[in-house]
Amino acid sequence: MSKGDLFMKYHPLAARIGLGVAAAAMVAATALTVTPAKADKVADFYKGRDITFIVGFSTGGSYGVYSRLVAKHMGKYTPGNPTYIAQHMSGGGGLKAANYLYNRAPRDGTFLGFLSDSLAVGQILFPKKAKFDASKMRYIGGITPVNPVVMVHKRHKVRTIEDVRKIELIISCSGRGSQTYIMPKAMIALLGMKFRHICGYKGSAPQTLAMARGDVDAQSSAWASWRIRHMDDINNGTLIPIVQIGLKREKELPNVPLMQDLTNDKEDKKLLEFFSVGGAIGRSVIAAPGTPMDRVKALRIAFNKTMKDPGFLADAKKRRANIQP
Repeated sequence: MSKGDLFMKYHPLAARIGLGVAAAAMVAATALTVTPAKADKVADFYKGRDITFIVGFSTGGSYGVYSRLVAKHMGKYTPGNPTYIAQHMSGGGGLKAANYLYNRAPRDGTFLGFLSDSLAVGQILFPKKAKFDASKMRYIGGITPVNPVVMVHKRHKVRTIEDVRKIELIISCSGRGSQTYIMPKAMIALLGMKFRHICGYKGSAPQTLAMARGDVDAQSSAWASWRIRHMDDINNGTLIPIVQIGLKREKELPNVPLMQDLTNDKEDKKLLEFFSVGGAIGRSVIAAPGTPMDRVKALRIAFNKTMKDPGFLADAKKRRANIQP
């Protein structure tokens, strides 16, 4: 199958998923209203209950940081004032959590997901393992878009992404459903990069520890995560950004190329842009299909209010967590 055939095979499904995500995000961002009667019904349901965020990766990374930030503040805006808690469920690069939310968690608005930003791409590439349809998820709201950024440790002789065309670079990976696996594999196949994976890490923090120990030479993690956890190491040159994955460059990384910038081949460029769509989803809160719409609307309103809450914004600033709903 040619690269063009590959794109045409995946493009219709990618478009369907992408349109579903975009439409849901627009609805989530709209100033929705809930009638008093329905608000009372939602409040009666949530009063005295917990709402659990299923987080697809281990503690220590940006998924954990954002889930805890939202959990701390969203309860006061949710009818009935439920308590929000974060439960980490790592595995399969985020596929385990997505499968759980879609197939096993109660569909009553008491379980929400902080799922992989490569959710839609993972569904297409690994249909046997991804037992969900991302286009049917009910999106509550997006906190910030993210670009994964590949960092290389300064002890390695690689200094730019072009060096990886000639020099092997050992890079960490959480699982096949994660961008940590998908994006380097795309660059191997389409750009001839000499990445070699070591997989099985439970999240970004264990991968960074492995890089510090010298077990791997590089790591792909969201820029939102890097700036929260390791900005000092970036500023002092210990960690060197060599490529980012997204549809547009991070404002703080104007000189770090996107992976689609590395080719002039039109088919390759389209495929690499397709792999990059997860950046726009970023860190989002998601409900399973079938969640009652009155609760979905109430959660969207609560989420939108949380994104403007002074206490929430102050806490995010302390953690260097970007907020761009």
